[in-house]
Amino acid sequence: SPESAPHIEEGQPSIWSLWNLIIRPPRAKYEEKHLGHDKFAVGGIAVNREDSIVMNHRGHRLCCSLFEPDCSSPDSDKPRPVVVYCHGNSSCRLGAMEAIPVLLPLGIALFSFDFSGSGISDGDYVSLGWHERDDLDAVIHHLRSRFPNRDIGVWGRSMGAASCLLHLPRDPKIAGAVLDSAFADLPRLAETLSASNHYMPWALPGFVVSTALELVRVMVNQKVGVEISDVSPVAHAPEARVPALFVAGRFDDFVSPDNSKELYNEYGTTGQDVQKDLLLFDGDHNSTRPRDVLRKIGQWFMRQFKVEAPLLKNGRRAGFPELGFRPPSTLLNGPVSARRRATRGRYMLGDRVEYKSITKGTWISAIVVDVNENGDVQLDVKRGAWFDAKDQELKVRDVQQSDEVGEPWELYDVVSYHSTTLGEWIDACVVAVNIHNEVELDVKRGYFLTTDEQSHRLRRCPEQRPSDAPRPVWRLNTKVEYNSKSLGGWTPAVIVAIDTWGRIQLDVKFGAWLTEEDQEERVRLPTGDCILEED
Repeated sequence: SPESAPHIEEGQPSIWSLWNLIIRPPRAKYEEKHLGHDKFAVGGIAVNREDSIVMNHRGHRLCCSLFEPDCSSPDSDKPRPVVVYCHGNSSCRLGAMEAIPVLLPLGIALFSFDFSGSGISDGDYVSLGWHERDDLDAVIHHLRSRFPNRDIGVWGRSMGAASCLLHLPRDPKIAGAVLDSAFADLPRLAETLSASNHYMPWALPGFVVSTALELVRVMVNQKVGVEISDVSPVAHAPEARVPALFVAGRFDDFVSPDNSKELYNEYGTTGQDVQKDLLLFDGDHNSTRPRDVLRKIGQWFMRQFKVEAPLLKNGRRAGFPELGFRPPSTLLNGPVSARRRATRGRYMLGDRVEYKSITKGTWISAIVVDVNENGDVQLDVKRGAWFDAKDQELKVRDVQQSDEVGEPWELYDVVSYHSTTLGEWIDACVVAVNIHNEVELDVKRGYFLTTDEQSHRLRRCPEQRPSDAPRPVWRLNTKVEYNSKSLGGWTPAVIVAIDTWGRIQLDVKFGAWLTEEDQEERVRLPTGDCILEED
């Protein structure tokens, strides 16, 4: 059963962690109530949600939801199109919530579902695309049987994008595909992850990687009947004929954006020219997609479907809404519940607020984790306790502006950090910063907190930085030259991150820390005789 399947734990051998990461990542657990109301509105458009079950080719029940905009099409003779959303490997159909404010106000229906082995669908394991492509095929067959004249598009994220790529050559009738953060080849991804200590308890030494991957190959084949060498979207991409938009975060260290670039280059190359686009943005694998990226995705789908946005009652054309209905991000650790406005009350699910703690004697940061039909709320710092309207007036308030805006953090700054694991504020120290004002803490190594996360998880402490704290040798945004082995010479670069060990990151080698020893050999101030000039 899913409960007995092993999970990644600290101290677990990396080979088992890699095996888990491929076929049994943490399973998103949720209840149907987290899907929100079956009737709601977004962007001035009323929406109806209908839940259903689709059987896949292996006899597994797939739990599905269809979100239908209740609006008239400008072209009454053209049936409303529908987009099928395919979630990532540790997510579920709740991941489609990011697509709701993008598609539904444009009159495009949305169909989301849990892959087999994910969410509350049947199945114990995932296969990172191989069996999931057949789940997608079953869902599309269901939609075509029910709505034979409707155009169908697909939108995949991570594993979901890989599943789409494996399926697209089999179904050229699909109107368009948005492919967000797809990996190009599973064996190569597994090899990269095995050498990373960000996603493994510890990195595997190079001389044992091939042996470890062979063991993983055997175990995956035994459990799910899949050869990982077959899970290669880039091998299938040349045969695809469906218009495609590839999307990737520039700072993705889980599935490098080079994967999307490779897939884009190989896509549709064996026949006639296929429409394809590549959209890169500042973000990583799990970050919330920026508003302008979501808008471009919506506009791209409208071009593929050849439809116009519906007319609202005021005569204006519907469009991408202000984020009164905000799409949540989908994390590797599991789903983020759909945010919804209660029928009464001032707060939404997922709102950041402040709670007046009697124990701590001050206002502390909190997040709304549940809202009932009366507008009562529960907070992450006080789970199980409902706050009605009267309680909210006394104990809950909006985040104060003074806590959200301040000077950028610097190395060695002493801070208070709200740990979700411990459920409390703990002391921490800033050990790395980058040009985006993101910070790494000594209590959370290997992870940069975005400015958005800092607004509700970091607070300044009365203590100042230690008086004996050394000043960094380098400063952010300093222009330097980097001796690139791959390019065979010195190339212009900019320092984009520094830490308390004296290491730096450069824009031309983002994500790779250069030690002080590396810097002596490969980093210098501009000399004017740089071999490789900037474009």
